[in-house]
Formats: sequence, C-alpha cells, structure tokens
Amino acid sequence: MSEFEKLYQKHEKRLDDSQHLLRAYKSAIYHERWKKRNINLNELKGYKGLKEVPFTSANDLRIAWENHSVEDLILTETVGFWYTTSGSMGNKKWIPWTYNDYKLAGVSTAHILMNTLTPTDRVLTIVLPPPFISGSSPFKLLENTGNLGTPVEVLAFSPEYVQDGFGLLLKRTPTAIIGTPSITLRMADEVAINTPKILKARAEMEKSMKLRVAAFATKLKKIYPKHIFKDMKYGFFGGESLDPFRKAIEDKWGLEAFDIYAFTEGFGGGYECKEHNGMHFPCHHAIVEIISDKELEKEENDPEYHPDAILATEAEKGLTGELVLTDFKEAMPMIRYRVRDAVKVIANEDCACGEDSIRLKIIGRTDSVINLGIIRLSAIIFDQLLRKEFKNGKVKLWEVFVSREKYKPKITLTVEPEFTNNEEEFKKELFESLYGFDLFQRGYDNGLFVFDEIKIVSELKHEVYGQGKSRLVRYHQNFFEEVKM
Repeated sequence: MSEFEKLYQKHEKRLDDSQHLLRAYKSAIYHERWKKRNINLNELKGYKGLKEVPFTSANDLRIAWENHSVEDLILTETVGFWYTTSGSMGNKKWIPWTYNDYKLAGVSTAHILMNTLTPTDRVLTIVLPPPFISGSSPFKLLENTGNLGTPVEVLAFSPEYVQDGFGLLLKRTPTAIIGTPSITLRMADEVAINTPKILKARAEMEKSMKLRVAAFATKLKKIYPKHIFKDMKYGFFGGESLDPFRKAIEDKWGLEAFDIYAFTEGFGGGYECKEHNGMHFPCHHAIVEIISDKELEKEENDPEYHPDAILATEAEKGLTGELVLTDFKEAMPMIRYRVRDAVKVIANEDCACGEDSIRLKIIGRTDSVINLGIIRLSAIIFDQLLRKEFKNGKVKLWEVFVSREKYKPKITLTVEPEFTNNEEEFKKELFESLYGFDLFQRGYDNGLFVFDEIKIVSELKHEVYGQGKSRLVRYHQNFFEEVKM
C-alpha cells in the first residue's frame, strides 16, 4: 500500500472520528439542502457515506451568504481571517479561515517550497493584497519557513507597486519569484522599459562610469529580467495555467518554472515537482474526487441527474473530469465542493521525486466562464450586462471570441442587435456597461487583457453543443498553447 493510500485511509477514519459531516450540517450552507435529501447523517460512514451527500457549488455559497447571518454559516466562535474571491459571478464570496486553518495551509506550502528553496534564497512575491488570499502568502511564507527552521527572505509587492520598488530589487536581487504567469510577463516588459531610465539616473547621481556604460548598453540590447536578476533560479506560478506562458517566462527570466494550484475556498492545493509531469495533489487535509466526463455528460443531458465521483486513490491514468474537494477546515469546511476546474489524471503512482500522490493537470473549466487567465468573467454576468436597456440599440445575440495579443488575452465581442439607432453610440453603451462591472474594469485598467473591438453584424450563428445549447464563448485554436513573444 502506497503512502498516499495510507493517507486516504487516515482521512476516512478522520471523517468518522471527528463526525465531520454532522459538524458541517450545522452550517446553513449544508443544512437545508441536506435536509431536503432526507439524509440520515448518523448512518453515513467513511467514503461511502461521503458520497451520499450532494455536491456543493459556488452558487450554494452565494445563496447561503445572501440569506443567512455569518453566525449561521461558520462553525467556530471566532475567525482568524476573511478572504474574498474575485467576484466573477458579480458578488464576491467571503471565506472565513481560523488561525489553525491558516497555519495548516501555510505549513504545507512551506514544506513544498523548501523542497526547492534554501534559507539563503530571496523570494520576490507579486500578489494581490488582502482581502485576496494571495495577500497573506508572503507572510505565511516567512512564518512557516521560519517554523521549519529555514526562514527565507521575502520581497513582497502588489502588482501596482512593483515599479516603485524596482530600485530595491536592483540592489537586493531575488533568486526566486512567486506570482501569476501573466503579471510576471508584464513585469518583464516593465523591466525592459524602466531599467535604462533607472541606470541613467543612478549613473548621474553616483557619477559612475560603469553605470553610464551599462545604461548605454541598454540602447543596443533589449533588457530582460534575466540580465538584471542573474541569481534568479526558480519561479512558482498559480492563479492561471502556466503552460501557455512557461517558455516565455523561462526565456525572459532565466529560471525554472513550476506550476502551483490553490483556491480561496479551502484546502487542496497542488504543486509541480522537478519532473514537470503534472501537479502532485498530496492533500494532507483534503479529499480529492473527480467527476468523470461521462458523468458530466449525463448531468448535461439531465439536470436532475446526480453524477457519481471517483476517489483520487481509485482514479486511473488518463481519466478526465471535474475536480471535487472536501476539506477539514474548522471555520467553514468545504464538503464535496465543485471547483469547476477540469483535470486530467497524469499518473497515480510513484514519481521519480519520491512523492506518490496523484498527479493532475488542469485542462480547462467546466462552467460558463470567459477565461482570461488571472481574470475570469462569468458568461452569465456578461449576458446581464449586455441585455440592459440602452438608448441606441438592443442586443439579440452575442458571442465572445478570445485570442491573444502576445501574452495577453484579447476579447472580440460580436453582437447581433434587434435594432440600432446609432451603431457607434450603441457600441459605446455596450462597452460602458461592461466597464461598469468591477472585475472587468480592474482587468482592463491594469492591462491584464486587451479589449479588441465590438462587431455589429446582421446575423450571428452560434455553435450548438450538448442538448441544443449555444456556445457563447469561443477560443482561438492556439489560445491554450505556448505563447509566442
């Protein structure tokens, strides 16, 4: 029996010994929905019992939040930290973590990173500030590597503050970086723009001939981070798929890139080892299940169908489906939470790195989301924004086409109107409606995606899939492939 299988035996015992499902039932997130299913929780045992309770969705969390008090939702008297999601569906989800939740997640991350890092490393983190969960990661990194007796130095920045801190980074060069792939590539562009200016200013201030020569050299050769941060060795990237960006990041930064996986709602992270063959999901405090594509198809054909899920220890190589996680958090445990990430099982056997946990690859989404990398916009919200009442027209049909401009996602919106009074003014109204949505505005203003154009056509033909559903979002055939710089 593998160590991973032994861990899942412990998880099964933990489910029963802690009466985890009975405890979760006290939360309004689960109470009403489970009650409708007439589930006798006292009879549910182990993984067989876990499969008797329904899945939980992001929408279930939103409904519970809107209709209940905080006290009805949480299972602890106090909370250590409140994190928020991006709000792709319009309303942000607020997720409570206790101090123990925070500590357990941090220790697991520290163990993973210290497989690669050393105490002499200096880690540059470029993350969104609180209340996003990434905002606590620099502090968790220092605290928990310190608890292991091997604290690493952390240079923490939010994306908008990197430029102001560039002088520090030149003097205290990092050896590793943690961030999202798209923001890391954007920083590479900013390095190319700002380095010549900074070198010239320092040369004049310090009267340094060496710096003058270096500043002049930047006119002859484009500067990338690898020319400045020559000690850079590793990069750890999450928040969006690394694969399309991997080669460009490694070329511009001169580092070895690793994929990492985490989500705000709970435990259950994954990480890529030096074999670079899928992400390990050891999940020391969470249970992984996968809803196979066949089961998802049955659900698509019959909305009343309750799909079955396969436990991680039983999932075979090559299986594709949707990731489901159950965690052991204190404040608000996630029970059979559908993360909506589509995965493929790369391996369920020993890896050359020594880890024997299941290895997964994130291959897409299973929900109606416009995937712009770090920014994800709900197609449902998009539809609501485009179907408002406008002075100069009315939308009948719409479609979004997502391609790339270098490494940035690029949106083209095509609209078939019921009528238009003034086409150009109608386009302006449509864009202003989208821009009024907070997540769209932040992504657009920060240059995280390119909004190409709005096309008005006399007839729009949607691609039809499944049981006659119209495909509102299409992607360029090369969108998920390697970025060409």
